[in-house]
Amino acid sequence: MRKFFPLSFKGKNLKAVILSTLIYTLIVVAVSILVGLFDLPSGVSIAVNILKQIVLLYCIGGIVVSILNACDLLGKNN
Repeated sequence: MRKFFPLSFKGKNLKAVILSTLIYTLIVVAVSILVGLFDLPSGVSIAVNILKQIVLLYCIGGIVVSILNACDLLGKNN
């Protein structure tokens, strides 16, 4: 899991959790702005929106893993 969410394992204190949450949030905002800038045809728009949802899901997962890591709720086999 450390390879998939490397930002979530930077530290176990509140500062590290807030920093990783902020970075994941900025990634979602940046992707949303980039998608919103372009007027795409409907087929491409559907594919881009699916990609945007995957990025959103990844970032939410990263935030959750960061919180779980800070609370020591993850097993040692990360």
